[in-house]
Amino acid sequence: MSARVVLPALLLAAGAAPALPAQERAVSPAPYTLPNSAVFVINSAAAESYTISVAWPDGAPPAAGWPVLYVLDGEDNFAIAAVTARRLAHAGARSGVEAGVVVGIDAGPLARRVRDYTPATPGWTIPAGRPASGLATGGGEAFLDLIATRVQPAIRARWRVDATRDTLLGHSFGAVLALHAALTRPALFDHVVAVSPSTWFGDDLLTREATAAPSRAAALIAEGDGGDAAAALATRMAGARFLALPGQSHGTTMLAAMAPAVTFAFGNSAQ
Repeated sequence: MSARVVLPALLLAAGAAPALPAQERAVSPAPYTLPNSAVFVINSAAAESYTISVAWPDGAPPAAGWPVLYVLDGEDNFAIAAVTARRLAHAGARSGVEAGVVVGIDAGPLARRVRDYTPATPGWTIPAGRPASGLATGGGEAFLDLIATRVQPAIRARWRVDATRDTLLGHSFGAVLALHAALTRPALFDHVVAVSPSTWFGDDLLTREATAAPSRAAALIAEGDGGDAAAALATRMAGARFLALPGQSHGTTMLAAMAPAVTFAFGNSAQ
């Protein structure tokens, strides 16, 4: 396990770094790293490898342990989630956010992401013209099993965390998976955050699940412009609330929702 995560966007390729001014050459260029972070790999039951990134706070955890935010598409979202969580926690009472552990789960190749983040829909495939048309779907249960049986136990074994305060954050198909978990496996996560859920998936599968099995799971559903379907879904879930993100498109909503997502996960339970 490495001691720190290197933020890829800030790396300088070997041999490609520009020459420094003479007065700055005493310090060798180095990549930016995130203190108190680690990266390791977990293998699924099917022997597929998943990269897991973890960031934890300074100091001793509270008696009950730190809350945990599990972030899907970790390769894109882990770093910003970890830094946002730290910034809000440092603000203390001004933000109402406690310190917590952020866990990024990398999706891997697109085909695996689509498979892992979608529930089974027998007899239905993604239609032509929709994102990921032609790719296999329906691996969501196996992926949730991976989290429940391998990722969560690994986190709980290495860090003192509060197993009653786990949150899952996902975007697009990842949001579908988060809401599916809340509706069908409510014991797995105490909170879920679904940003721009692909509500059309499975011919409105989530709406049918919410109607068939009303859930009081705590959920935050966030959507940008044109989010009527997501807002309507939130009204069907007793424990859900809707967050409008005006001016945001499907590709920008995750960044816009990050601070509210962290607050939802790590908000001071005493407030």
